Amino acid sequence: MAQKAALTTALRKIKHTKNRQISQAFSHTYLVGAMIVLILSPIALLTDRKPLKS
Repeated sequence: MAQKAALTTALRKIKHTKNRQISQAFSHTYLVGAMIVLILSPIALLTDRKPLKS
């Protein structure tokens, strides 16, 4: 019984650690994406074509 409890506890800790690391990876991915959009947005505004005067 003690081995089963130890194994259950270890597997629960592994699952918790894995889920936390996956969550951190996704949050970093979204943070990098947001930084890229934030940095490149002013550049996108400068690349608009001006209408031709007729």
